[in-house]
Amino acid sequence: PKAGEFRTIEIQREQEKNIIICNYCRSPSNNSSLFMNILEDFLVKVNRHRNKIIPFLGDSNINLIDYGSSDHCTEFMDKMNEHSFAQLISHPTRITDHSATLIDHIFTNVCHNVTRSGIISDSDMSDHLATFTCLLTDRDKIAKKLTFEVPGNTPGRVINNDTTNTFKTNIELTDWNFVLDLDDAEEKLNAFLNKYEALYNEFFPKKSKKRLRRSVSKPWMLKWLECAFHRKNLLYHKFVKFPTLENKSKYTRMKKKKVLCVDTTA
Repeated sequence: PKAGEFRTIEIQREQEKNIIICNYCRSPSNNSSLFMNILEDFLVKVNRHRNKIIPFLGDSNINLIDYGSSDHCTEFMDKMNEHSFAQLISHPTRITDHSATLIDHIFTNVCHNVTRSGIISDSDMSDHLATFTCLLTDRDKIAKKLTFEVPGNTPGRVINNDTTNTFKTNIELTDWNFVLDLDDAEEKLNAFLNKYEALYNEFFPKKSKKRLRRSVSKPWMLKWLECAFHRKNLLYHKFVKFPTLENKSKYTRMKKKKVLCVDTTA
């Protein structure tokens, strides 16, 4: 019997690094030790293309949450790390009322290309949650990201001509003699920085922006049917976040009702 399946596709690009997408799958009934051996051989072949962009994704039915306590999980992660692949998904991808496992993975050999990754919990097309990642593939954009993304920058401040001029005026009007009254040089520096920071936060305050979810119009769908889909999705999202028997029961009933609604309109 097969221990696992591996598939690859290479995207050829002119004047840019090629992209090799690797996909794997292992049934929970397959021999995990044999899968590890095949994986090792596959990684050795992939390693010849390490200068290319390689997303490595699939369902191994190995729960990465068990890293350190499961020999198979630890061996699997160590093999991937040994070949310079980093795991991007950190949340469970299969959730039931009695378990939560991380068995759907996305690895990459170019972490600095990653702009976003995670799971999609608003879909119930499968008993597994969908995983995704977004990668920068244009080298100019990658260079810009590496150059200008400085850790520690604080987004969301209101900085414009008006706030800047007000800040400058208050800096000039501030009596800084209290700094000179201190004897220790370090105390003087800390006093100056604390006052400067207080003025900066006062005239360039942080502004948190609440991202509103865009509501997509569906003119082809009856309003009551659209509401049924929306309620079903809300209950599914609640079950994924709080996987209790009660939430599962509510979601299952609503899902059956939604199917009945669709059949009624067909």
